[in-house]
Amino acid sequence: MSNTGHKGITYLPDQGVYKVTVGWRGKILTRYVRAPAGRKGLARAIRLRNAAERALNKPRSEDVIRSFGVGQGTKWRRRAKKKK
Repeated sequence: MSNTGHKGITYLPDQGVYKVTVGWRGKILTRYVRAPAGRKGLARAIRLRNAAERALNKPRSEDVIRSFGVGQGTKWRRRAKKKK
């Protein structure tokens, strides 16, 4: 859960770091940015998140996007609707 208002970026005050997490198609990248809480540290974390999304070829969006086809190592299928 993000406490910064930005997708995938969480500030850990006891450690003094920003945790940046990006997941796409079964791969998860987690990086830490050591910086004081504030605009400079948050700006560095946002740049790192954007670079990680480009590295994973994830579409750029502030919305949560689900990667279809891969989930927990198995194929994901939409459930059939129940007939009334």
